[in-house]
Amino acid sequence: MNDDILEIADRKMPHSIEAERAVIACLLQDNSKMDEVLATISYDMFYSFIYRAIFASIVELRNEGTETDKITVRDQAITTARLMSEKVNKIRDKAREKEGITESTLSDEFFADMLREIVLTTNVMSYCHIIREKYILREAIRISSTVISECRAGEKNAEEICNIAQDDLYKLITTNADKSYVRADSLIGNIFDDIETASKAPGGITGVKTSYAQLDSKTSGFQKTDMIVLAGRPGMGKTTFALNLAYNICEKSNASVAFFSLEMTDSQLVKKILANLSGVQLTAMRSGKIGDEGMNDLTEAARRLYNKKLFINDDSFLTIPDLRNKCIKIKMREGLDIVFIDYLQLMHAGTNYRNSSNSKNGFASRQEEIAEISRNIKGLAKDLDVPIIALSQLSREVESRKDQKPQLSDLRESGAIEQDADIVMFLSRPQGEENDDRITLTFAKHRNGSLGDISFRFDKSTSNFSDWDNTTDVHI
Repeated sequence: MNDDILEIADRKMPHSIEAERAVIACLLQDNSKMDEVLATISYDMFYSFIYRAIFASIVELRNEGTETDKITVRDQAITTARLMSEKVNKIRDKAREKEGITESTLSDEFFADMLREIVLTTNVMSYCHIIREKYILREAIRISSTVISECRAGEKNAEEICNIAQDDLYKLITTNADKSYVRADSLIGNIFDDIETASKAPGGITGVKTSYAQLDSKTSGFQKTDMIVLAGRPGMGKTTFALNLAYNICEKSNASVAFFSLEMTDSQLVKKILANLSGVQLTAMRSGKIGDEGMNDLTEAARRLYNKKLFINDDSFLTIPDLRNKCIKIKMREGLDIVFIDYLQLMHAGTNYRNSSNSKNGFASRQEEIAEISRNIKGLAKDLDVPIIALSQLSREVESRKDQKPQLSDLRESGAIEQDADIVMFLSRPQGEENDDRITLTFAKHRNGSLGDISFRFDKSTSNFSDWDNTTDVHI
């Protein structure tokens, strides 16, 4: 989009100078509602460069413990505007040239005129809502203009453009939602209600039930908004275990599950599920040498899978916008209880997430991109109010240690994964075990629970995980 179009768009951008002026006047007279104001708007939501600079100055002075009267604000605003000028775009640069922040602009008369106007300080939040509303409208116009430009450029396909636009709009709505602070004591009632509900939950399972006895006991079920990382070296059965969990959740809880597979096709995943349900080995399915009995078992397995709310996506180039938008669609159409991602290091942030121009994909390193992906997965779990289980590879360093027991530092490509995750679980095979079908699930991080190991029996030929002690009869 050229500068002329930007200028035309900028002149017609929604704004309310009156509301911006009124907020400043209210805060200069009475800043007792400053916390509530800051929970609703930020300086970049102001259309006027002058009022944006003044508001930023008020916030800075308040943080420094300085009284925010018209004299101190004027002095600080001149400095603030000078610093801000480096960050504004071409439109704002031109606006600054026309209405530059100077000593005379922020004169005593300027503030006197503003304070002379009749504004009710009790209405400050109403003015804030107007500012926020106009800002969202301007951003929506910007996003729409970008979509038009991208469509005409023809450099991206239609789905990618739509996903980026949806992602931008989603972030705009959620990031700038009016989230006021709350008093801690106002949450007490809800907390006691949650405790009472948990006390009545069968077996104390308050989250998504997996039907693995020890796992459910340790987690009380996978909890909403949690990011759970399931990691292991290749060959440990991460995908198979995740499929076991996904199907168990579908079958036992009649839940809606989204499974994103970046490595295997949807057909390969369903074959694993059918092998597990039927007991027919994958090698037999591949060769077609099953026999009548095996075919009957497969038919029964297919019947069990029929009508289950297990949604599989095998897009091998999954980006953050793709993930978010597909999850939202499933949640709106079918409901959504849990999400699986296989696996995290195969994802891409997408062109909408860039923090550097030093490389082709906009990130200085792959570690930076993985960190961005990890943060967004955690944010998505909160936004969707569901647990997300993200599979992850481990670095080869684990193989160089004698016990070959995974550690948090082995998470491949980013320490941000460890930081963002609420639970980190490792799948590994115990060294020196006579039984080569034992797989250990180690809780290396558990933000709201205990650490420790759980053992499973793994039948690789039929892709089946079952409780080691056989206290439960679980087969997917």
